[in-house]
Amino acid sequence: MSYKVKLPLYLSWSALKKQLGWPYSRTQTGRLMFDPAYVHNAFPACRKLGPYRNSHPIWFTPEVLDYFKRHGLAVPENIEFDGSGED
Repeated sequence: MSYKVKLPLYLSWSALKKQLGWPYSRTQTGRLMFDPAYVHNAFPACRKLGPYRNSHPIWFTPEVLDYFKRHGLAVPENIEFDGSGED
């Protein structure tokens, strides 16, 4: 039996934690994105939903899934992207 996993095209912090099981905190995730010590293995950089410093961060799901594959983390096989934007 084959089933599809629905994921949003852009992940919020809660979707990253709940739907993909991201094990790290916000601080460690920031280090993995921007610290020069991790530049060779960097986590995909987030984008902001608005121009303000405190705007919500979002990540492009295909980039995150590619990072998971490169690092041996579990990735669903039959992924269908949901355009609704809800987590």
